[in-house]
Amino acid sequence: MKLFLFFLFISFTSLYSQENNWVKIEYTQALGSQITNASLYFNNNESIYLLGNHSQIDTTSSLNFTFLITDDIGSVIYKNKAENLLFTRVASPKEVVLITDNFPNLNWSITEETKKINELILTKAHTNFRGRNYIAWFSDQIPVNNGPLKMGGLPGIILELETTDGFLNVTYHKITYQNLKPEIIDRIINKHDRKITQKQSTIENKQIKENFAAKLKAKAPRDIMFNVKFDEFLEKEYEWENEKQH
Repeated sequence: MKLFLFFLFISFTSLYSQENNWVKIEYTQALGSQITNASLYFNNNESIYLLGNHSQIDTTSSLNFTFLITDDIGSVIYKNKAENLLFTRVASPKEVVLITDNFPNLNWSITEETKKINELILTKAHTNFRGRNYIAWFSDQIPVNNGPLKMGGLPGIILELETTDGFLNVTYHKITYQNLKPEIIDRIINKHDRKITQKQSTIENKQIKENFAAKLKAKAPRDIMFNVKFDEFLEKEYEWENEKQH
């Protein structure tokens, strides 16, 4: 077994050190009420995390609306460490927007708790990011500072990720080596209608929700009572909000 793990480490290190070789990790992601397949592709500079893009709007009436807002690529989180670039690609029927962000400065607490899955030893770690507490299980047998969504900063790839409130749960089920560069990566980077910051996106989303709810209430008969509920975002708090309070 030790020989197998040593061979895995050497093989992966040799592969990962070459820019043109990509690794693919397939995950199942549960975010709120949405369950989707997700994939992380990475080499030693870049990574893309591909996931579905769903938005559900519920009311307290008997109506339950579900809208699928996406294109053939869907939502993507792109990271480029060499260029210090991180953005989220969001596609709607009207436009494709790149939402730029800073790499999170995550203060991880690594525990001594471990478990074994598919011949890999996973170690447990904790952190807090934008209003939620996260638990990550990473493997230093794949010594990559990366993971699902915007997560990273550990001495190994993150293979499982969850929030303590149960809103997010990500588990891996397959790792494939020696993948070619994803064909869609150039389109992800270059084909978009707008580029905005995370702060701008947060303000826009809040205004869109308020306007949508106001229009529904304005058109509804006075004797009908209903409440518009939007899906919750994974990120609940932002640094600039704390700065305002101080």
